[in-house]
Amino acid sequence: MNGNLTLGRLGGVEVRIHWSLLVVFTLIVWSLAATVFPSQNPELSDGVHLAMGVVAALLFFASVLLHELGHAWQARREGLEIEGITLWIFGGVAQLKGQFPSPGAEFRIAIAGPVVTLVLGVGFVSLALAGLPSAVDGVAAWLGYINFTLLVFNLIPALPLDGGRVLRAALWRARGD
Repeated sequence: MNGNLTLGRLGGVEVRIHWSLLVVFTLIVWSLAATVFPSQNPELSDGVHLAMGVVAALLFFASVLLHELGHAWQARREGLEIEGITLWIFGGVAQLKGQFPSPGAEFRIAIAGPVVTLVLGVGFVSLALAGLPSAVDGVAAWLGYINFTLLVFNLIPALPLDGGRVLRAALWRARGD
């Protein structure tokens, strides 16, 4: 028993969640509903703030899942097998089988997730600027901000972050080993 619950398959990739995700989900909903959204949208009720928190947390985890699917689907294009994706307390991880066939393949796999996160960030910020009701605007603005924050964090050149894999691919190409 590893603490994972299989949700199903998306695009041929098995998706699992670890029980620790429930703790993070609860903390995100609570912090958004109790502090962030009331300070941004004081005119809305506590119930609306709670609903905004739940929707934002669900869409946040969907964003993390899409990031990991970006890695997994690109890895499959590069000829690697995918064991699956697990979402857990520190985000998500795509489990790949085998070694990267080339530095270019490692780079493309590593950068695929951040590209997805960038597109999501731009999409959510665009939605926040579209003049929609304040509840939608508040959730979209937070999701844009958090996706851009995750993008910057993930590109730090340290393993196991995506930036570390990008750096490793660049060093592999430069040194040939």
